[in-house]
Amino acid sequence: MSGPVTSAPGSESARPLARANELTLIVLLILCGTLPYINTLVNAFVFDDHNQIEFNPYLQNFRHLKEIFSTNVWSFEGSYGITNYYRPLMTVGFLLCYQLFGPLPYGFHLANLLVHTAVVLLVYAASKRMFEDRWPAFVAAVAFALHPIHTESVDWVSGVTDLEVTFFILLTLWFFLGLGRASGRKAVGAGAGMGASFILALLSKEPAMALPLLATIYEHFYRPDRRQTSAARKLSRYAVLWVIGGGYLLFRREFFGALAPVAQRPGVTLVETALSAFALVGQYFWKLIWPARLCMFYVFHKSGTWRDPAVLAGATASLIFLALFVALWRRRGPASFGLIWLLLTLAPVLNAHWMAANVFAERYLYLPSVGFSWLLASGAVEAWAWAECRGGIRRTATAALAGCVFVAGLARIVLRNSDWRSDQILYTKTLGQQPDAYLIRINLGAVYWAGGDVAGAEREWKQALRLAPEHPIALNDMGLLYTRQRRYAQAVEYFEKALKAKPNFTDAHMFLGACYQDMGKIDLAEKEFRAAVNISPLNVRARNYLGELYLAEGRTGEAEEQFRRSLESAENIEAWDALGDIFLKREDTAHAELAFERSVAIDNYDSHAHFRLGALYRAAGRMAEAGREYQAGLVTDPLNPEALAALKQLKSQSGDHAP
Repeated sequence: MSGPVTSAPGSESARPLARANELTLIVLLILCGTLPYINTLVNAFVFDDHNQIEFNPYLQNFRHLKEIFSTNVWSFEGSYGITNYYRPLMTVGFLLCYQLFGPLPYGFHLANLLVHTAVVLLVYAASKRMFEDRWPAFVAAVAFALHPIHTESVDWVSGVTDLEVTFFILLTLWFFLGLGRASGRKAVGAGAGMGASFILALLSKEPAMALPLLATIYEHFYRPDRRQTSAARKLSRYAVLWVIGGGYLLFRREFFGALAPVAQRPGVTLVETALSAFALVGQYFWKLIWPARLCMFYVFHKSGTWRDPAVLAGATASLIFLALFVALWRRRGPASFGLIWLLLTLAPVLNAHWMAANVFAERYLYLPSVGFSWLLASGAVEAWAWAECRGGIRRTATAALAGCVFVAGLARIVLRNSDWRSDQILYTKTLGQQPDAYLIRINLGAVYWAGGDVAGAEREWKQALRLAPEHPIALNDMGLLYTRQRRYAQAVEYFEKALKAKPNFTDAHMFLGACYQDMGKIDLAEKEFRAAVNISPLNVRARNYLGELYLAEGRTGEAEEQFRRSLESAENIEAWDALGDIFLKREDTAHAELAFERSVAIDNYDSHAHFRLGALYRAAGRMAEAGREYQAGLVTDPLNPEALAALKQLKSQSGDHAP
């Protein structure tokens, strides 16, 4: 059997890049990785970004590194945040970005862009070792860079997990492929680099566990020196990956109880899971081949029979996949290994039983598409060699076709990036394709609610409840709506329904408490606020709600404790303002001044803090500073009578002292 597809320096496949400088190729790949996504830098945070970044207390400082590495990705939400996902590298990346850029989306989008470009370069580097020819390696990297299926992973800040796991898996593969030529210290260094990068891949995302099996298959069936290498030598090249993978599984079992402790869809039977897997295979293969209608959320419909058209399509796609693999097997080159890579890296997301709300997602194709790129590169190189042999119009047509595909991929990426510009645009576009996506309707309603469009929010939430009558978030949102409308009995009913569906739902406890407080039922309100704090101890809003209740009841010491706990989670003006008011009541003007100064440092439009500082400075005889604070507060509260009167008095006093 022949070894991997290689090309001698003078061969036809090498000819297109024979005179190209290596640095030139790298610059071209950097441009392919960055330019299509430049317009993402103006995009906002969307979807899970808000909770994972803007409301994540783990990002405020470096005190939570232990929790980041020993708990799941949503653990900052307390018992409400129990999930199967362990992604510490994502949170550490967000922590570093937050410390560098603050809560500004630009910096996080820039990080995604740079990691994606690094992945493109690693596709080239690993492919060059695999093909032993930079021409197909370059084609593979360009194909990967310009595949529109990657837009979700690059455009969505929280999609960085796919970028990270792909980066470190490819880095591990690059070290692994180098072991065939390395000896002595170089072999030890390559082995250490391989082990370290694999650990980082596992800390990025769970599909990294496919790598030990991929390395084993490559070593025994694809590596060029496999016939001359002893079994012990082969084992030594990949054994460390199995050891690390085993340690990772033991770690997951120790800290989380199992690899996937939460059954997301307990109602889906084993047969339905298997049938649905075939349907998902068909969907994924088609999206790779024809990424025309891209969408950030696909409604999942479980398959219960072989007669389901989606199952039949998936089974047909699987047979075509198998036939292609058999046809390519004899060559034992990157094309057939690319098919193995595609299948094994995709396999973990085919089990609907443990997947979250979005069972089918385009971002899950980011890592598998590396194998697809190898398949495309192998085909493209052979097509070009065929065209060159015949020359003339065939070569021109082949080049023109490649150019058209290049431009089409570039254009599709740039246009798709704009769909991720904001929550409202993204959700509206998504619902245009998936009108039954009730989770997206809930989120769109929240966007309308935040923008003051109460009617729009009500419309979306009611439609969501028609699609999913027992969904806790939709029920909670309707409770919020009825609280705003002072229809308290209905509000309480919806909050209680939400808690019946999900007893540890922090927001439902919190907003039910606020509803009871509006109704004057202080004991019940305190009970709900305490429940919210117990479920999510780091939740800033829950702490502030409870603190405000204590403050209103004159329980100043308890209120201060809650506001301080709130500030331990994250700096926020509500807690600093409340503490400033508490210090004022105690006539502790020094600490009150510090609290209000901290508040305006966070938000210069906090009129309450500006007015309080104005009064403090005025009492201390610092008239110029007092005037500036009153003026600053009037920017957002221009009709405040106390501030206007104080400012008038300051001006009068200033006139009296004029020479």
